[in-house]
Amino acid sequence: MKRIFNPIQLFVSVLFLGGVLGFTSCSDDDDPALPEVTTEAMFGSYTGTMETHAVVAHSEGEEAPAGVAVEATVNNDTIYFDQFPIRDIVLSIIGDEEQTDQIVAALGDIRYKVGYAPALTEEKDRITFDMDPKPLTLQVPTGIEEGQMLQIEVKVAAVDGAAYTLESQQLNFSFGATEVLLGEGETQVALPGFQPLTFEFQFQKQK
Repeated sequence: MKRIFNPIQLFVSVLFLGGVLGFTSCSDDDDPALPEVTTEAMFGSYTGTMETHAVVAHSEGEEAPAGVAVEATVNNDTIYFDQFPIRDIVLSIIGDEEQTDQIVAALGDIRYKVGYAPALTEEKDRITFDMDPKPLTLQVPTGIEEGQMLQIEVKVAAVDGAAYTLESQQLNFSFGATEVLLGEGETQVALPGFQPLTFEFQFQKQK
């Protein structure tokens, strides 16, 4: 039997085939692969609080230390503070509230940075990191002669447990002031009776 060529039927078939292929292509485009999770996820700006704790236990009934507002920026392998809170450190050295406030005001904004080495957990839900804090150096006016300054070097040590949680975008870490040295060079001496402090940071990443 001789088959009759139907151009309309061919045209409809071509349109149908093109529609199926186009739908498949669009479906593939609408379902891109999820981006790879890396330690760069913790890069950014943060706001939060810093709480200062003495190493020795507080007496019964003593109020817990209030958190001080603080900001930080995390980039590459470093955590940066443009205004590091130093009041508790100065107070632990001076021992007088009024003089501490005067010194802190005179020093102005103190910049401080802490190096870190991050690692992504196997579950890829947290980034843990080891910190490598360097000493914090302050130039404090002695009050004896105008312009005369005393160099104070605060030894800083890392505390285990630093981590960034990807879902909540919270960054938590601690480090401690273990020793205070007065002066510089051969005349540098340890501050007698210094009580070590621990600084606990709780940060929230900014959008």
